[in-house]
Formats: sequence, structure tokens, C-alpha cells
Amino acid sequence: MSEIQQDIEKQTTLDKAVAEGGAYEILRKRLTSLGQELNQKTETLNQQRLSEFGKSDMSITARIRIRTENNCIARDIVRFGDWLLFGYNVFLGLKKETKIEDVFSLYQLIERDGNYEADPVDLSGTFLNIDRFVQDFNELYTYYKNAQLLQLVERDGKLLASFQIGERVSDIRVFRWSISTDKKNINYIDNRGERDI
Repeated sequence: MSEIQQDIEKQTTLDKAVAEGGAYEILRKRLTSLGQELNQKTETLNQQRLSEFGKSDMSITARIRIRTENNCIARDIVRFGDWLLFGYNVFLGLKKETKIEDVFSLYQLIERDGNYEADPVDLSGTFLNIDRFVQDFNELYTYYKNAQLLQLVERDGKLLASFQIGERVSDIRVFRWSISTDKKNINYIDNRGERDI
């Protein structure tokens, strides 16, 4: 048999197998088998991940309305324990100085009949009224008139408040507080938390 005849026979056999559905069915069975095997391996890997790192489901527990004294642009909100710290930026207009109340509001979360409510907390006697923090905050807005709150975050047992103080992205000042493990005691550390954020 010549090579041309062999090629013609192979092509004829292939065409016949494809026409009868043999090649398609073989490929389909192989791909289905490989897909099931991959799915089993993925499930096994996911179970190992869950046993190693645990599982946390995200769900909405409540919807809360926060009201502020001034119109503001909300920047961030952070929850620690039963407290909510809401941070925002306010355009003060003719006001000469920015006070802590113009940037932060503190609320206590209270559960009533399965719903949560945020009750405003007077800042006196809280971690936002510590003398060193008040002094650092006042210095920030005295020397940097256009300071803007960027972010509030709880990380590694610390509460961090980041402020933009210049035009460059790296021009930030970060206030730090330490948070106790039971989330009830918060102590001001300093305004040098740039590395923490």
C-alpha cells in the first residue's frame, strides 16, 4: 500500500469514527472524568484549608443610622467591642479651629429587641479626650489647616486614625491607641503610627 492510500484510509476511519460519535464520546468521558477528579481534589483542599485556618461567614447583623451635628463627608467607621467610632471630614467655613467633635463621633452599640442602635457618647472621659491626644490633634490642625481624615482601622490590637497632611501620598500622620483584648480599655499611644498603617 502506498502512503497516499494509507493516509486516505486513516482519514476515512477517522471521519467514520467522528460521524458515529466515537471520538466525541471518548473525549467527553475523559473530560468529565478529569473534571470530577479536579472537583474532588478542590473539595479536599478546601476542607484542609478550613481545618487549618477556620471559617468566618460574613453577614449583615444590623443596619444602623448614624447622625452627626454637622454635614459631613463620611470617611470610615470602625467597631471594637460595643463601640463604633465614626470618622468624617467637615467643611467648617468661618470656624477658626477644628475640634475633635468635628472629625470623630463615638457611639455605643446597644441591642434592643434583636436590633442594634447606636447611642451617641459624650467624648469627655473617653479615649478621645486624653490630654496628650487632644494636644496632638490640635497641633495637627494648627500646623496643617487642610488635614483630612483618610482611614480608621483596628489592626494588631491597635486603633489607627490616618490623616492626609500634604499633597503627596506619603504625607500622612497616624494617631495610635492600644486596645485591650477584651476591647474595653483604649489608651492613647502617640501620633507616630505611619509604619503600623
